[in-house]
Amino acid sequence: MKIKSLKIEGYKNLDLELVHNSDIIAVIGNNGSGKSNLLEALSLIFRSLYKKSETISFDYVIEYVIKENKTIRIEKSKTKTIFKVDNTITVSIEEFLPKKVVAIYSGEEQRLWNTIYFPVYEDFIRGINQTNQKGILSKTGLMPQMLYLNKYYWHLSLLSLLISDLEDNKKFVLEVLKIKSVEKIKFDFNKSNYKNYSDNSVLQFVQTIDSKTEYTLEEFKELVNLLYSDSDVFNYLYIANSPKGTKIIENITILYNEHLTIEDFSEGEKKLLLIRAAFEFAEQEDSLFVLDEPDAHIHLNNKEQIIKTFEPYKDKRQIVLTTHSPTVTQAIDNENCLFMVSRGKIIERKKQEIISDLTNDFWNKHQQSSFLSSQKKLILLVEGKHDKLHIVNAYNKLKSEYPTLDFDVFSLGGEGKIHPFMNGLYEANIENSVIYIGIYDNDSAGTTTLNKAGFEPESNNCGYRKLKKDKTEHNHFFAFPLIKPTGFTKDCTIENMFAPEKYEEAFKEALEKSLGNFSNKSIDDINKDIKETSKNILAENSKNFELEDFKHFRKLFDLISEISELNKVPVVTIVPIQPTIQQNEFVEEEEPNPEIVEQTIFPIDLKAFNNHKKYASKNTWNDFIRLREGLLKLNSEIIFGSNKYFVSLYSKKQNFAVIRFRKNSMNILVKFSEAIVKEYLPTRNFHQTKNGISIDNIEEIEDITDVINMLFEVSKIRKVRL
Repeated sequence: MKIKSLKIEGYKNLDLELVHNSDIIAVIGNNGSGKSNLLEALSLIFRSLYKKSETISFDYVIEYVIKENKTIRIEKSKTKTIFKVDNTITVSIEEFLPKKVVAIYSGEEQRLWNTIYFPVYEDFIRGINQTNQKGILSKTGLMPQMLYLNKYYWHLSLLSLLISDLEDNKKFVLEVLKIKSVEKIKFDFNKSNYKNYSDNSVLQFVQTIDSKTEYTLEEFKELVNLLYSDSDVFNYLYIANSPKGTKIIENITILYNEHLTIEDFSEGEKKLLLIRAAFEFAEQEDSLFVLDEPDAHIHLNNKEQIIKTFEPYKDKRQIVLTTHSPTVTQAIDNENCLFMVSRGKIIERKKQEIISDLTNDFWNKHQQSSFLSSQKKLILLVEGKHDKLHIVNAYNKLKSEYPTLDFDVFSLGGEGKIHPFMNGLYEANIENSVIYIGIYDNDSAGTTTLNKAGFEPESNNCGYRKLKKDKTEHNHFFAFPLIKPTGFTKDCTIENMFAPEKYEEAFKEALEKSLGNFSNKSIDDINKDIKETSKNILAENSKNFELEDFKHFRKLFDLISEISELNKVPVVTIVPIQPTIQQNEFVEEEEPNPEIVEQTIFPIDLKAFNNHKKYASKNTWNDFIRLREGLLKLNSEIIFGSNKYFVSLYSKKQNFAVIRFRKNSMNILVKFSEAIVKEYLPTRNFHQTKNGISIDNIEEIEDITDVINMLFEVSKIRKVRL
C-alpha cells in the first residue's frame, strides 16, 4: 500500500492536503501543530471503512495504490461517499482496503488508543469472551484489522523474534537487542479460562505448549517450529494474551544474558523491538503503519536505528510517523517524505524550499519547521543560542512592562548569517506582515559585520538600521547592535548585559569543573572550553535571577518596541462572538454544590485547585489557566469552583459547565443542546451524555478561543433546561 494523496477537512484543527509518492510520510511540527491529529484522522478513516456501520463527521479524499497496482480513491463529503478503483466508480472496496492498520505505541500519549483503537480491541475481545460460539476465530478472524502494539506485547514480540531462523532477525536480536544467550522461557497459563475459547486453533496452540511451564529456547523452538510459522506464534500469543480477565496466557518471562529480563531493555530497545515485530509478524504487505513520535525519549543512536529498522519492510507498506527528532529526519534520505505542519495545515513546499536553501548549513528540519510555524508578527534574529536564552529570560521577567510586545527569537549561529538570511526573506517576499529584527553583538566582529552588511546607515540617531531596499519600500527588516550598559565601553556581548559579578560566579564554577581535565589539550582549547562552560552556566543561572538583574535589557526592549510600532504590530485579543443563542434552550438548573470551594478571580487559589494541578501535565494546566483568564476577561462574575473530581463553572449561582482533567487534555461538559455545540464548535469532537454535551480531548497548547467564546455565551443564559 502506498498513499498518493490525502486531503482532510474538519477534523479538529486539520485543513490540509498532501501529495506523496514514497514509502514513508514523516510529519514534523511543534506541539499543537496538528501532526498527531493527522494520525488520528487517518486511523478513523480506515476504521469507518472496516466497520461499514460507522460514520465520521469530517470530509476527506484519499488516494492510494494497493495490490496489483490498483489505484483506490475514496471521496467522502457531508452528503455522500464515492469509491473508485482505477478511476471506475464501484459500490464496495472492501477487498481493496489495507490488510491492517497497525499503530505502535510510542510511550508518550494514549489518545490514539483511547479514542480510536480501544473500541476495535473491545469488539475483538468481546468475540473471544463469547463462550457459545463454535470457535472464537470464526467470528473475530485471526487478528483485528486495526492492531495496537504497546508494552503489553514486548514479551511475545521478543519470543517471536527469538524463535525465528531468519538471519536478519538473528542479527537484530544480537546486535540491536544485544542478547547473547537465553536461559529460560516461562509461561503463566490460566487453564480455567480455556472454556472461553471452545475448540479452535488458538486453544490448540496453547495446549501444545502447556505441558510444562518452563522451556529452554531450543526446547521451545523444537516444539513449535514443526507446526507453526513465526507469524502464527506471534498471532496466537497475541490472542491468548489479549482479553483482559480471560487470558489463557497471563504472562511470559524471558531470562537472557544470565540474569536480565525484558524490563532491562532501554526505552529505545523496547520501541525498536515493537517496530521490528510489527513489521515482521503483524502483517506482511499492503498494510498501513502509524507511529506517533517513536523517537521520543530514546538515545541518539537508537533514533537513527528506527529508520534503519524500516528499511527491509518499506516495499508495499505505508509508514506514517510524526517526529521531533532532527536525527530521524536527517536519516530519511528523501526530502519529499517530509511534511511540515503548522496549525493543522501543511506548510507550502515553496516556503519550505526557500527556508531550507537559506538555512541548510545551520538549521535542521525541525528548526526550519519552528520558524515557518511561528505565528508571531515580530521575530528577533540573534547570533547564538545564549543570546536567545538571555533575551527570553529577560522578557519573562520584564514582560509586565511591555504588555504589547510579543515575539519569537531564533538563533542563526553567527553574526555573518543574519543579513544573508534577512535578505533572502526580503527577496523571496515570504511573509510581508512580519517584522524581522537582527540583533548583533556590540563587539568588533559584530559591528564590523553590521557595517559591511547591506543595511542603510542609521538615520537621526534612531538606534537601528533598515535593510537596503533593492525592489520595494519596506518596514519589515531592521538591525542594531546590543545596547551597552551605561558606562560600559568595551566589546559587549549578551553576557555583559548583567552585572560583572554574575559572569564572575559562572566563570569560577566553570574553572573548578575544568580542573584535572587539561591533559592533552592546547591552551587555546582549554580557554575555549572554560569560556563556553561559563556561558552555559550563566544562561542556566539567569533563569533564577531577580528582576533588577535584567535592568540593562530595558533599553533593548524599548528599541524593539519602537521598531514594532513602525508597522503597528497587532495585539492579539479575544473577540467575543455576538449572542445568537435562543433563551431557554438548555438543561435544568442545578443547585450549587455545597462542597464547591468558591474561587476568587485573581490569582487562582492553588490550594483549592492543587489536586487538579498535580494530576494534569504542565501544558494542560497552563491551558486551563489560559481558558480561565480568557473567560474572566469576558465575564468577571463567573466563579470557578473546585472539588476533588472536577472544576465547576457558575454564573449567577447556576452551574453551566464542568471541566475534568486528563493527563494531557481537558474534557468539558456543557449543559446545552448538541445543535448549539455544533454551531459554536463545528470542528471539535463531542458526544451526548445524560448530563449534557461532552467536548472531548481539548489537547495541550491548542487554540481554545472557540471554547472560551462558547462558554462566555452560555454563562449569559439565565435559565437552562433540556
